[in-house]
Amino acid sequence: MLVLHHARIRPCSHTLYCSDTELHLSEDGHHVLLSRYAELYSHGQVRWRRVCQHRVPLVRLLRWMLENGEPVSDQ
Repeated sequence: MLVLHHARIRPCSHTLYCSDTELHLSEDGHHVLLSRYAELYSHGQVRWRRVCQHRVPLVRLLRWMLENGEPVSDQ
C-alpha cells in the first residue's frame, strides 16, 4: 500500500476532519485500487463518513503510462 495523502485537521476546538488517499494492488494482483476516505468527528461522535474506491486493470494502467508518460533518462 502506498499512502498518497494523510491529513488530520482541527477546523475548530470541537471538530476533527480526517482524510486518507491510498493506492494498492488488489488481492489477485490484476487491478490497482485507489481508496479515498474522509470522516468528520464532532464531540466524540462521527458526524459523517465517506469512502470511495476506484479500480483499473493493472495492464491498462501500464499501457497508459507507456503511451502517455515521459521517458526518464539514465544519469
